[in-house]
Amino acid sequence: MYKNFRIVALALLVITLALFSTSRESYAARIFLNIGTTNKTSILYPYYVNMIQLFKRYAPDIKPTIIETGASVDNINRIVKKQIDIGMSMDSTAYEAYNGLGKWDGTPVKDLRAVMTYAVNTIPYVVTIESGVTNPKDLTGKKVFPGMRGSGNEAMCELVFGALDIVPDWFRGSLSDAADAMKDRRVICANKTSNGNAPDATFLELQTFIKLLPLNWPENLVTKVKSKYPYFKTAQVPANTFQGQTEPATTWATLLGDVASSSLPRDTVYQYVKACFEGKAEQAKVYGVAGECDFVAATLDMGIPLHAGTVKYFKEIGVNIPENLIPEEAK
Repeated sequence: MYKNFRIVALALLVITLALFSTSRESYAARIFLNIGTTNKTSILYPYYVNMIQLFKRYAPDIKPTIIETGASVDNINRIVKKQIDIGMSMDSTAYEAYNGLGKWDGTPVKDLRAVMTYAVNTIPYVVTIESGVTNPKDLTGKKVFPGMRGSGNEAMCELVFGALDIVPDWFRGSLSDAADAMKDRRVICANKTSNGNAPDATFLELQTFIKLLPLNWPENLVTKVKSKYPYFKTAQVPANTFQGQTEPATTWATLLGDVASSSLPRDTVYQYVKACFEGKAEQAKVYGVAGECDFVAATLDMGIPLHAGTVKYFKEIGVNIPENLIPEEAK
């Protein structure tokens, strides 16, 4: 009887060790990612929150933590400080960081890599119709919200205005601060990344209180800015997008995507990108512009080298990657 007891006990021990080993292997396979996004009031924030469900289906080993941040500039700085693993960024901001321009003048982030790009959006600079402002040059001395602190919009706005010698009276704060200030007529101009060509939720809500008009940037001003910042993009805001807007308006535009350090493991980014591509239709239900974007073309247009994990996935699906976008670690 004692012998039988020993056999049963040994069997139970073997089973327990096997279960423990399987559990440890399962836990070890998990990939915990801190993903830096933007302000919770932005339409982009739900896009990232939806990734929790996306990864459950397409990349179950990835366990994301979605973090509200100050957007592009803030995200890249957090990546440098190793506070986050992946961060949302505008293409112009990523380009400046990689090349040591703008906020990173003289201190390039050479290990920054493009993970993937999921949207092409306009950045309308809207003014209150009652202000009477129709030309960007008229904003000198006026209250202007350049974008929320730490965002790519803020950095881009400062450079655009600086190139044109426009010196506004800057209103600094959060997106909600700016919206309240416009309602109270304390700010007459603000910019915010759109949902494609359509106004962001912030501007849609603002239009229930005041009439807004997107500034049309004249060709001579655009040319002057691009002579200094050739990587800045422009696009058209279609007529009737905003109240009182009867003509199309030329404005600035951006690609939106994710960036990371080259030190983030290749297989981690491979799984991340593969899940985003395979779950594109589901992401489009949350953020419609993602469904309209050519992920491959937009990612290749980001302006900085691709992450090795992105290179791996693109090669797998037959993408012809320009040589200058393949980093040394992926060759």
